[in-house]
Amino acid sequence: MTARWKRIKGLMDELITNSFKAGATVLESKIMDEDDKHIVYVKDNGKGMSEEKLEQAKKLLDQPRRDELEEYYGELAGRTAKNSGLSIVGMMVDEFEIKSEKGQGTEIKLIIYKED
Repeated sequence: MTARWKRIKGLMDELITNSFKAGATVLESKIMDEDDKHIVYVKDNGKGMSEEKLEQAKKLLDQPRRDELEEYYGELAGRTAKNSGLSIVGMMVDEFEIKSEKGQGTEIKLIIYKED
């Protein structure tokens, strides 16, 4: 397995684990390999998030890329394990979309552009 696919597997594992932690009983997941990008998609029927929690999740996902980690590393020190999973996911993706409604589940789409 290449490093790129190991990374994608790790992203998928994190999202699926989060879905189960949220009480999901139905889960849809996809990995799509397009010309210039990979897309990782997970949708569940878990407990969903309030607007406040959704905004927190967006902040965690909106992290500098891993290649910018040295600059950013100091800010990660002291974060709780509860928050670090999405922070790390955020450092591995180029773009994301997240939708969630309390009691209705969550839908996350991660986009990783292929390197030349």
